[in-house]
Amino acid sequence: MKVTKEKMLTLPEVAEILLNESSKRELTSVEVLVLDYARKFKKMSASNAAKLVEDLREAGLPEEIAVQLANIAPESEEEVRTILAPISKIFSNEDIKNILNKINEFRRDI
Repeated sequence: MKVTKEKMLTLPEVAEILLNESSKRELTSVEVLVLDYARKFKKMSASNAAKLVEDLREAGLPEEIAVQLANIAPESEEEVRTILAPISKIFSNEDIKNILNKINEFRRDI
């Protein structure tokens, strides 16, 4: 198998890909573990995660941060601030609330 491109994926997207692959072939032991992890910790559907990442990217966030926000789906402003900490930009309280509101729009009921 040759890698033709790389793309950052959210946990729900990983779970969806591995589920599709499992219907075509037997997954390796590592793939089974990754699928189990992704199913256990995903916070939204794959389509919602992709839409959220796209919205966050359009709002100016780097892809790595947008993917982590979709994976973690923080529930508080403090958690959002922690995830945004590596970015050398100061976010206002309104920015943080807007990000949290976007996340809440896509969050899956668990």
